[in-house]
Amino acid sequence: MKKVNPNPLINRQTTYLFDIKCKTMSKKVVLLFMFVMFITNISAQATIDDDSPVIREISTYINSGTMMRAAKPGYSDSKNLEDLVTKVQSSVYVKAGDVKSYGEKPKNLFTDLSSISQLVNLSIHKNNIEIIIISINSSSDLNSTINLSMLSSFKNLKYVYFVSKVAITSQSINSMISNYNEKYSIFYKVENSDTDQ
Repeated sequence: MKKVNPNPLINRQTTYLFDIKCKTMSKKVVLLFMFVMFITNISAQATIDDDSPVIREISTYINSGTMMRAAKPGYSDSKNLEDLVTKVQSSVYVKAGDVKSYGEKPKNLFTDLSSISQLVNLSIHKNNIEIIIISINSSSDLNSTINLSMLSSFKNLKYVYFVSKVAITSQSINSMISNYNEKYSIFYKVENSDTDQ
């Protein structure tokens, strides 16, 4: 006489999914479902994070760097950024096609959103520029788009810094940026329109 072993997935003898005979298989199916959902969630988060740049408020970054330097004396990235932003440096100013250069081997380039497309064709010392400081003067400037691939001719460029006279967030800057390159660190600061820094 032949013995019939019922299929644990389709067992016509059990009427409930979590009956004692199906319990082990039910656990396996639930665990498999949880694993698939977990992997799907992880891959969705990784896709979102890869496409968007990390945009930080500059004073928060500099303050955290000060604490890191106290704990680890060799930490200097935030110190370099702080020096570029707060100390007097050789600089180039580009506004409405007008170029003014002060000092030899400028490290800073100051511009506004309307002049950023002109940076490609300018004959300035591009290899020394470490930071581009872009001023945002009105809320209509927030509708502009900045193609970061245009900055590839600046071989030593490390930082893109937005200084705004209107309220902005990292999300509003993120929506302005296209062709993000990981070699650029992006920062922003909102300053009052009555101060002239």
